[in-house]
Amino acid sequence: MKRKKTSLLIVFSIIISLFVPSVGRSGIHFGIIKAIEKKIDKLREKKDPYANLPDISTFKTQKSDRFIADIDDIARGHPYKGRRANIPHTGAHIHFDSALWPQGGSNPENYPAIYACVDGVISMLDYSFRYGADLDQYYIDIAFARDSAGSVYNLHHSIEPMIAEPSENFYKKFVLVSLGQEVKKGDVMAYIYTPKAAVDACHICFHIKRMDKEGFMAPALFTFPTVQAYHNKWGSDGYDDGTIDIPACMGYKLEADENPFGTGAVDELW
Repeated sequence: MKRKKTSLLIVFSIIISLFVPSVGRSGIHFGIIKAIEKKIDKLREKKDPYANLPDISTFKTQKSDRFIADIDDIARGHPYKGRRANIPHTGAHIHFDSALWPQGGSNPENYPAIYACVDGVISMLDYSFRYGADLDQYYIDIAFARDSAGSVYNLHHSIEPMIAEPSENFYKKFVLVSLGQEVKKGDVMAYIYTPKAAVDACHICFHIKRMDKEGFMAPALFTFPTVQAYHNKWGSDGYDDGTIDIPACMGYKLEADENPFGTGAVDELW
């Protein structure tokens, strides 16, 4: 039905443009045509919520200064360690010290905030997902970019308290966004529950993933000062195999297909 409605609007717009003389395209006639064109654009957006996302190449130079968490809240972490690393780990990590949380009460807003670091659309959402024998996580994906072939890129956030969910739907109250919602850089999307038993194991694992292809890519979306501030928090996790100090970056020892910008295999990507 939506496709038929869009087609009729397009035909109507063409008819008006043919029968209204070019000198008469000002005023009310031109206004009608522009109104129809805007309506068509809105119908197309509803059909494809990712139609207006920027090209992934944009993020090679236009980086975000809003990190996924407040830097001061981070206890330790590490970048995405690509398949050429001595010990690969295909997700960047942010860890939190559960001894410091919650601050001011047990409501979700008293736990560490998780921010949208880019504009986009919530494309995937799960309030509780079992992995391993007895661990439950929740996760949020933001569709934030496309490429020239039309493939959509998600920024995946796996939020891992490192325990079994305390009760049914317990994690749901920690999530503020909904599926299909548009988010802006800086919006608080969720809070991470940091149970005392997890010490500093509770963390967010994040990476980029194309919707139409298996495999993960380094989340190289941040300004270098932001990456440097994150690097300063890595501690003992910022090593490859425990001996090689990894420089400030978001992706380390990447294969070509782990580089979201299509510029080949690289040792460091920020």
